[in-house]
Amino acid sequence: MGKKKNIGKGEWELLAKLATNESGSEDREETKSWLKKSQEIRSELETTQKMLKKIDDFYTLKNFDSHGAWRNVQSKIYPEKAKTVRLKKIRKEAIRKFYKYAAVVLVALLLGSIGYYIGFVYQNPVQENQIVMAENQVLNEYVLPDGSVVTLNWNSQLEFPKNFNDSIREVTIRGEAFFDVKPNAKKPFVINAGNAQVKVLGTSFNVSAYPETETVEVVVKTGKVRVIRKKPDMQTAINEVILVPGEKGTLFNQNNLLEKSVNTNPNFVAWKTLDLIFDEVPLNEVILNLEKVYHAEIQLMEPELNNLVYTGHFDQKPINFVLDVIRLTFNLNLSEENEQFVLSDRK
Repeated sequence: MGKKKNIGKGEWELLAKLATNESGSEDREETKSWLKKSQEIRSELETTQKMLKKIDDFYTLKNFDSHGAWRNVQSKIYPEKAKTVRLKKIRKEAIRKFYKYAAVVLVALLLGSIGYYIGFVYQNPVQENQIVMAENQVLNEYVLPDGSVVTLNWNSQLEFPKNFNDSIREVTIRGEAFFDVKPNAKKPFVINAGNAQVKVLGTSFNVSAYPETETVEVVVKTGKVRVIRKKPDMQTAINEVILVPGEKGTLFNQNNLLEKSVNTNPNFVAWKTLDLIFDEVPLNEVILNLEKVYHAEIQLMEPELNNLVYTGHFDQKPINFVLDVIRLTFNLNLSEENEQFVLSDRK
């Protein structure tokens, strides 16, 4: 568009304001009177306004969101399809959020489980049991983690943890042992002995539970002991007994019968003390006690020797000395063959 000769610079500025709607109220009044006077100015204004409209249309089209408009048209033509698309997007977004939160929860649970396991292992460590055995020896004494003292007889085995837990002191005996339990009212001392279980707080007692024998025997020296059958019998009234000093509890393995009686054997711990007392005891019973205490084989050759009655006291004496005294008492012969002692009549 060429510059019109009859239109001055100031008039062009006024014309531009009018075309772009930027003119004030005074300019508009001036322009109205100006347009009435000149056909050339009216034509130029009209041309300028058309050109500006084309420019606006061009930029409007350039910035137009055709894809959005097309989706809008489709939603009106196919409302159900558009709804499905929106639902799919919502569902995808919900699934994405679900997996996001599920991952967070899973990690939290995993960390919590690991923490719980570590705490559990720390608070409840796996106990490695100690096993001590007495083979071919007379006296074996052990101090347990709580300070209790256990003396094992020959051919016996004791199993106990390196450290007792906070609520109980539990051990297992196979054979015979004398227990001197350190008192602790908060932590009972429990002994598993074959089919029987012994519970104490603090006392001293003897337990004999050899697997090959017919009975489990508990004799109390001091304190109080509870003996319990591991296999309770609802038809039998006695499933446990309380023992005090001088009493004995006997569990018969074959019929699972539990009995309480007065201990009449003063030598129930002679295997530990080597202190033997006999008061008018048949010789065959004396021999049984000696075999148990000294782990020796002793034979009475003639049956009538079994009925001999013996009274005597041996304190810390060797087996040869004890048998020699018995030989002299009854005027018997004493011989030793193949690690076996034999007492026989001199007739």
